Amino acid sequence: MCATVRDDHSRSFRTDLERLTSAHRGWAPLDMVKSTNSKALLRGAIPQSAHTATDASLARYLQTRLAADTDIHLDLTVSIER
Repeated sequence: MCATVRDDHSRSFRTDLERLTSAHRGWAPLDMVKSTNSKALLRGAIPQSAHTATDASLARYLQTRLAADTDIHLDLTVSIER
């Protein structure tokens, strides 16, 4: 997954990444692969569900859930390896 900073949330990007990879997150454990000040590559396992049908549907689901549950606002691009 690639997380990209949103213009209006650039000050919180690093904090959002730390929160995203925190061990406290049970539903989507992610590991940081590489990051810069505006992009991060992450990887992790997500259980198969209706949201994992396509890369785009999973990206939309995660963006919505992260914003609603934890006020994390990132633009996500997802590539599901099957």
